[in-house]
Amino acid sequence: MAAKTGVVASVIGTICDFYKRPKFILWPKADSCSDVQAFIDAMCEEYDVPYIEVMVKSKQWVEWFVGQKACACAFWSELEKKEDSVRYIAFDGETCRISGRDRNTPIRIDHRWQVAEKIHTIIHEFIHHYFSHHHNMDTKDHCRKFRKMEKKINAKYGIYFIYVYTKFGKHFHNFWGWPYGYSKPTAKDRGWLV
Repeated sequence: MAAKTGVVASVIGTICDFYKRPKFILWPKADSCSDVQAFIDAMCEEYDVPYIEVMVKSKQWVEWFVGQKACACAFWSELEKKEDSVRYIAFDGETCRISGRDRNTPIRIDHRWQVAEKIHTIIHEFIHHYFSHHHNMDTKDHCRKFRKMEKKINAKYGIYFIYVYTKFGKHFHNFWGWPYGYSKPTAKDRGWLV
């Protein structure tokens, strides 16, 4: 009888430990170009894709390169399909709230939804790179496979969203549907405690 009690206690302890652990990965620090580069490098290693250079440019440069209302883009030479060809992800530093250089004072972010949107944008651009490498696909139209992978990776970080008619994610919320809203982001939200 005592052996059964020990097994039951062990199972109950395992179940309790399962529910105590965090359900998602904490958001990484993404205040500067080098922080974003480290996050992208970790995803490149996890998903077995070649490394990609991260750049932070001005809002005008990104809109000139991509088009109106764009805040980030992934690009590479279509002529060079070699593994060693250089690939880039460029972010609009103003809209994405990313500094082009390392700073002692972080960029001001007033609302939690801005942090969620920044992490989502980084993941979104990484997925363009992933599909180009593994599937040799142009994903400008954000096809069904692209959106499925985007939802999956964002869910790992506890970010959920709704696609709008332009096939871009908006209205960021947690698993329970509570929006990230206008509250100030905590140090944990900013990735400073990771």
